[in-house]
Amino acid sequence: MIIGGYLTGPSDFTNLAHALAAPPYNYDVSITPISRWRWAITRDWDFRPVINHLRDTVQQALERSGAEKVTILGHSVGGSVARMYLGEEAYCGEIYAGRRYVKRLIMLGTPHHSIEYWTRTSVGFINQTYPGAFYPDIHYTSVVGSAIQGNPKGNIVERMSSSSYRRVSGLQADYAWGDGVTTIECAALEGAEFLVVPGLTHSPFHGQPWYAEPAGLPLWDRVLQ
Repeated sequence: MIIGGYLTGPSDFTNLAHALAAPPYNYDVSITPISRWRWAITRDWDFRPVINHLRDTVQQALERSGAEKVTILGHSVGGSVARMYLGEEAYCGEIYAGRRYVKRLIMLGTPHHSIEYWTRTSVGFINQTYPGAFYPDIHYTSVVGSAIQGNPKGNIVERMSSSSYRRVSGLQADYAWGDGVTTIECAALEGAEFLVVPGLTHSPFHGQPWYAEPAGLPLWDRVLQ
């Protein structure tokens, strides 16, 4: 089960889905159908529209496959949305309790401690309500690329990365390392398996290979074992 992050669309993950469905992986893969427009109009104080898409796609996948549980692969804030979906406490008046349908949660470039305006309210809710690898029956894995060191005086990618790192980690993160959006520090989740991958980026804009690029899959696929 793949869920993308902010301003991604399902087509961004088609190649990854095909790679995961083929040998040696042989997964039955579904992509949560969240459009770029849906992400663009989603606000931090209410992620229910995208959580609802994830909930419905999980149910459809279970009915189609006959499986009892799924593995969720969450890119960027998609990993945060998945953590909310697992939860058994009310979020904006709704309880999802998706943990009963999930055996693994793999998060790619998810900022778990973000202070960014677009996510800090929800990330704060998650960390207060479900801190760390909260549910012992779920295997949590956090993967982050270490491809770009921020530099406010560097090239365009280094400057943009530095700006992103400040938004998630604070002013001290100007020269931090990360995937171009998420710093290594912010990707760490207490109690979760943690993999730092040299050369892996957050998106095609930040360079190749990125998390959903089939060429990048062998760099992190060990967490699928």
